[in-house]
Amino acid sequence: MEREVSQALTILVIDDDDRVRALLKDILVYGGHRVIEAADGIVGMKYLEQGTFDMVLTDLGMPVMNGWEVAKRVKCKAPQIPVGLITGWGMQLEEEKIKESGVDLVISKPFQVKEILDAVSQHAGLYSQRRSSLNTLQ
Repeated sequence: MEREVSQALTILVIDDDDRVRALLKDILVYGGHRVIEAADGIVGMKYLEQGTFDMVLTDLGMPVMNGWEVAKRVKCKAPQIPVGLITGWGMQLEEEKIKESGVDLVISKPFQVKEILDAVSQHAGLYSQRRSSLNTLQ
């Protein structure tokens, strides 16, 4: 498999399933990115408060704080950060709910390595554009 390394990002991965979280980390590190892992939304939000991230990938169905709530909180703190929602529920998600929560992309399980790396690469550009816009406004 050929590997394209685009801009290296720091990505927060939030998933309560250890195996999925580890797989996502392996894929993203393979793609040249730095990854911080959180086993739930509350820990993820603590990391978000303490660090700087270029993207957040979160599972939808988690106890304590689900992916919708994670997305809303990320957007309240840092609206320029793209949020990807990873779900086994696929196309059953309502477009209105996606927009309302601030989710930028939805990745359905099971996912492929290329799908994850392509989504991250595509949304890295979105982050750069949003960050530039915010800097211009300040």
